[in-house]
Amino acid sequence: MKKLVLVFLLFCSFVNAQSLVELRGYLQKGENSEEVSKTLISKSKNAYDTTKKPIYMAFYAVGNFFMAKHASNPLNKYSYFNKGKKLLEDAIKKEPNNIEIRLMRLISQEKTPSFLGYNKNIESDRNFIIKNYKNSDDENLVKFIKNYLKI
Repeated sequence: MKKLVLVFLLFCSFVNAQSLVELRGYLQKGENSEEVSKTLISKSKNAYDTTKKPIYMAFYAVGNFFMAKHASNPLNKYSYFNKGKKLLEDAIKKEPNNIEIRLMRLISQEKTPSFLGYNKNIESDRNFIIKNYKNSDDENLVKFIKNYLKI
């Protein structure tokens, strides 16, 4: 029985890791592709609805930020932006020490036009990430952080 539980836990861990790798791939391409942004929204929303893990809510949020960029109607742009902002802040409230979620907020705030006023956490997120990224077991995430922050 113990072996069955262990196999199940390892399988769940593998599926979770595969899902994150897939979503990260969409994250890298979504800013420049409306179709990929829609896929990111769909897959991350489904993952969040299934698992209730805040990391998937954060991916869903970034997908909405990307759609704000792709939308042509100013009202739709603002609607997507506000939805992304709310989702990302909710994800951080649920898991404030998640480095990847904080990284998503840092990048989102750095890329958001200043007139929208979504830039209040840049310094604190950057400091948090620099202080804690070495504690992550995710080598790909650590490598991305080092490249992005040039550390």
